[in-house]
Amino acid sequence: MFRVSRRDTVSGIKKAVKYSVLFAVCYWVVDFHLKWEEAAQARAIRHKEEGECSKKLAGMEQVPILGGSYLDRTRIPGFHFGSRLKGDGSCIADILEGAFWWTGTELITAHEQVGKEPSPEWGFFKVAARLYTRTEHNEPHTMGYRHTDWPDDLIIKLKNYPGLELWLNAPPPHFKNVGSIKVFVIPDWRRRDGTPRLIYCDGLNSASDEVVASGLSQTELLTFSRPELENLDFRRLNTRCSVELHSFDFVGGDGRVSLGTSSLRGAPEALRFVSEYLSASIITGK
Repeated sequence: MFRVSRRDTVSGIKKAVKYSVLFAVCYWVVDFHLKWEEAAQARAIRHKEEGECSKKLAGMEQVPILGGSYLDRTRIPGFHFGSRLKGDGSCIADILEGAFWWTGTELITAHEQVGKEPSPEWGFFKVAARLYTRTEHNEPHTMGYRHTDWPDDLIIKLKNYPGLELWLNAPPPHFKNVGSIKVFVIPDWRRRDGTPRLIYCDGLNSASDEVVASGLSQTELLTFSRPELENLDFRRLNTRCSVELHSFDFVGGDGRVSLGTSSLRGAPEALRFVSEYLSASIITGK
């Protein structure tokens, strides 16, 4: 009979483990390579299909959007739209981008104004919208202000910005207003649940030289009395503000509107005009 020494047994086990690990590693590498190749091929096919989708829509005057409606491109010259493939392979436009000037009485697209010098008094509004067919429902909004009214003693009506108010958390000046001092309320243009639309001016919290030198930073505004806030005037200060998705919508979706503090005067009316302009480009029930 053959006798196997303990050393031979251990050596055999080590070799078995070594080859098993080597085999497993080789299998993993080959499997990973095959899956990577499959994924690369899938990405290439997807990229090609998306390119074809974009070209297809570029040649159409009326392009489909999510939900069955259509975007009439002839009504929004100069605007750019993005496209995507749905799960069923159909091609739709899903993003719309463009910009406007507000003269105080009318809306002019940035496309129409190319090569012309705008008046320094005009407001500028840039829109990035999501395209989809909106459906009416009564559920309350979960973003933005969730109340329809506010105590009169905490409301500041801005004399230089008709249609805009500040809804404060405490009588000014007070540190509790740190979150509300840079949020401008549009009380006369409500959302479906009756809550007001908002303009956030987060740029007032910037440490930039322009904002600090203006004396109108968030830190400074927190020290203002009621009369000082009522007479607030940003003059030529143009730091960033925005209207978020939950405060801007139209028939064919919702969007984010970017503007500056220099465009706040007339903003409530301008935003309504932008919403109506975009709504007019949507064809429903086709």
